[in-house]
Amino acid sequence: MKTILAFFLAVSACLAQDSTVHTPKIQKLVKVFTGNKYLISPFVFYMPETNWVIGGGIKRFFNAGGEGDSLTRISNTSVFVQYSLNHQLMFEHNYQVFTNNEKYYILGYYGFNRFPINYYGVGKNAKLENKELVSFDHIRFDNLTLRKIANGLFAGIGWRYFKTFHVTGENGVLEQSKVSGYQGSIASGPKLALLFDNRDNVLTPSAGFYAQVEWTGHRSYWGSTHTFNRTMLDLRMYWKPITHRDDVIGLQSFVQLMTGNIPFNELSQLGGDMIMRGYYQGSFRDNNLFATQAEYRYQVLKRWGLVGFIGLGGVNNTLSDMNSLEWKPSYGGGLRFKINRKENVNVRVDYGFGNGQQNLYFFIAESF
Repeated sequence: MKTILAFFLAVSACLAQDSTVHTPKIQKLVKVFTGNKYLISPFVFYMPETNWVIGGGIKRFFNAGGEGDSLTRISNTSVFVQYSLNHQLMFEHNYQVFTNNEKYYILGYYGFNRFPINYYGVGKNAKLENKELVSFDHIRFDNLTLRKIANGLFAGIGWRYFKTFHVTGENGVLEQSKVSGYQGSIASGPKLALLFDNRDNVLTPSAGFYAQVEWTGHRSYWGSTHTFNRTMLDLRMYWKPITHRDDVIGLQSFVQLMTGNIPFNELSQLGGDMIMRGYYQGSFRDNNLFATQAEYRYQVLKRWGLVGFIGLGGVNNTLSDMNSLEWKPSYGGGLRFKINRKENVNVRVDYGFGNGQQNLYFFIAESF
């Protein structure tokens, strides 16, 4: 996926700057809409799958424990809408909220999208030249409510509901293969999770450890059209290697294991903007995904930074097939601009490579 983005960075930077405007009315307006609390970000970009896309988003930062509460980490919530010249639409609202003294940690998202994907088939031997453009409507809801049981340790439950419908393929490959879910699917079921998180910042961490184990079960009596289980393990660690600098090293390992009758769009997918950057998301998909990455975040100036990252990952069908897991490389670099110094929030631009693929990513907050 080749992406060209325009004026997102410039507008975001202007809106997030600390106000030095002297006109009282303008200063008050800036404080309401930015003031280190809100970030308003219009954007324009181009993708071969979508044509030109325009959109905008609002991100809010707040302390749910109240002003002056230093024991509760900053919460955030964001809403964005995208629309393409191919009449494709995406809407999403996501949130991460810490209540007073972090007694509860509530996170998740919901949304709707009508965007095409490149489908390459199932398995580690999928070929890029066999891609088919597949379009579908997608309703998504994924929520998790966690209760603190010790310092940094949370346990909780949630619900996951993903509905895929109006599935159409460009040349009939998906329909001919009759892969599970090719006519649409509903994945619905409860989630159980255990989380340890003592990071200093959930959007741009520079210190701490994060470990999450999550299980989701999809059954017909919970409204699911397919019966399958999903188990996820996510481990992350951050530290500053040089005491007198703000450079950060980040490490992540991610595992997703799935069993049962799994729809094609629910399979574990390698690639994307979070891990194994450089690969188009879903270039390789199967029951199980294993991936790891390391990143060095070099602070050049107060607001500007550079990043280098490397990763390894692969997919397979069963755990007994681990000996034949083919690890694929990922590597690249990026640019960082701190749009909000108080909450330590970055805009990131990453360019990744992997096995003949290359992709550009442009987002707010770090990939992990």
